[in-house]
Amino acid sequence: MNPIAQEALAAIVRWGLALAAGYLVKAGIWSASDSTTYVGAATIGLVALGWSLWQKYAARLKLLTALSLSQPTSEAAVEAAIDRGFPTPAITSRKDMAPVVGA
Repeated sequence: MNPIAQEALAAIVRWGLALAAGYLVKAGIWSASDSTTYVGAATIGLVALGWSLWQKYAARLKLLTALSLSQPTSEAAVEAAIDRGFPTPAITSRKDMAPVVGA
């Protein structure tokens, strides 16, 4: 992912968490010092969750692309095909059906 896009996304997440924390402080649910700790912890948690989802997405894309190739091939060749823009099947393909490119 583009580093500028990563920073923009992180800023949006921090802004949303700070907004929610401000509301909780105003409502008297959290103290101001607690909000700093909770926002930091939530940011780390969301980043970890996002990274995990990205890893699962990339792994599934690689698996389905390998299954859609006409012959057995190496993992490096599958990664190269994805990088070249090889048409990949949708990652939402059903598990009980062979992946089809363009479907």
